[in-house]
Amino acid sequence: MPSARVQDALLSAIEQMAMPIALFDAQDRLCYANAAYDELFLRGLALPVPFPDVLRHCFHRGFGPRIDCGDIEAFLADILPRRRRQPQRLVSTDLLDGRWIQFTETMLPGGWMLTIASDITVLKQSEQSIRHAHASAMHAALTDSLTGISNRRHILSLAEQGLAASGAGLTIVLLDLDHFKRINDRHGHQVGDAVLQHFCRHALRHLRPGDGWGRFGGEEFLLLLSGSSVQDGVAVVERLRAMPAEPGVPPYTFSAGAVQARPGETLQALLRRADDALYRAKAAGRNCTAMG
Repeated sequence: MPSARVQDALLSAIEQMAMPIALFDAQDRLCYANAAYDELFLRGLALPVPFPDVLRHCFHRGFGPRIDCGDIEAFLADILPRRRRQPQRLVSTDLLDGRWIQFTETMLPGGWMLTIASDITVLKQSEQSIRHAHASAMHAALTDSLTGISNRRHILSLAEQGLAASGAGLTIVLLDLDHFKRINDRHGHQVGDAVLQHFCRHALRHLRPGDGWGRFGGEEFLLLLSGSSVQDGVAVVERLRAMPAEPGVPPYTFSAGAVQARPGETLQALLRRADDALYRAKAAGRNCTAMG
């Protein structure tokens, strides 16, 4: 056993450490806490004190762990059954002041438990930055940068999924802006981009939440309508023709080809039929919809 002098020196060192340290007895009463732990969770609460009362004290005085459910008793009912179940475990929590703390809980002989906490705020911020960067990269990989809708890769993936899920219940529509090259030649590519953006914004206002909408390429777009007949698809498309005027956007029209999937049909075959229908709409004078 260390001498009394060594024990006193060790206890003094623990008391001055920046890491919060606490010792709980077999009845889960907090019997010792160094100054760092006191500042985080006690602030005048006298020891010994049951662990649940420590959290109640923090909750009612507005400091310590963040308890998002807003109900301290429900929070305790959730976490207490998991406490003391393992010889050692790591527990992380965020605090109301914005910091993140990770506790190492170690069971000792006689039912005592030693808790040592570390500030992991920088690590958590790095994790959040990585998650945000990943989410941004995923969004960029699936989104057309000009219009903000699904890009070709994503809309085709959604079409494959819709065909697998709905089969003959899937209707697709290929839409193509009429004489788009003339718009670019007469007004410039910046105005052409404004036309594409205007068309996508207008279309989104008329589509259901479950409908798929993506830029197929250039001035061509693909619309996916699950659980809809080809007649339903035509009705949706015709509603899109009433486009409101917008400053800086010249008048324009579009042609469309609508087809309903056949049992067992592949996406490639379905797209070919939609493209054929679109060609017929163009041949019929444009600014109309043809059904496959």
